[in-house]
Amino acid sequence: MNIYKNFSDEELVDAYIQWIDNSGKIGKELEEVLIERRNIDEIRAKAKHKKLIIKEKGRIAFEINKMVLDNKSLEEVDEKIFSELLEKDELSYFILKKYIVFEHNKKDSEVDKDTIYKSIIGLVVASIVGFLFLLLILFVIKGFIFYLLVPTYIICYFIIKLITGKTRSNLAVFISTFFATVFSALLIFLVFKLSITG
Repeated sequence: MNIYKNFSDEELVDAYIQWIDNSGKIGKELEEVLIERRNIDEIRAKAKHKKLIIKEKGRIAFEINKMVLDNKSLEEVDEKIFSELLEKDELSYFILKKYIVFEHNKKDSEVDKDTIYKSIIGLVVASIVGFLFLLLILFVIKGFIFYLLVPTYIICYFIIKLITGKTRSNLAVFISTFFATVFSALLIFLVFKLSITG
């Protein structure tokens, strides 16, 4: 059965682009459907236009990100960016959407005093919680498996993220999560060693 038979024109355009990008030509099944529908030239034109739009949006996104990093306001960005391919409303919406994302990413990656302070608090809390998690596992399975450091890291990360309000793309959050995981493991090894010697 030809999977492309039930595709809409938009889905056929996407399939056409994917085939061309991956192998330089379209697959036999796709070609059969396009010939059957008698719209191969139309799909080809739409695919070419869509690729131009994608490229244009990439260029605009790059410019927006650059301006956000230069501390430009949304109004300044909106005034300075133009496009011959996008309609005015579509362009304004795209600028707004990307501005919000890039502004959030910029704030998320900033390492200020507040972030450092909260990361230290998060490090302490996450180390304790990570240690308690590993201790519980130690009592349940009567041993330690190194794979358990992965869920410990995840637990530590979510605690630090909750306290700082920032993600692991922030250097302070990344470092404090790493150390919280290491401290949790060191504490559990210490307890394990004391239980053996004691």
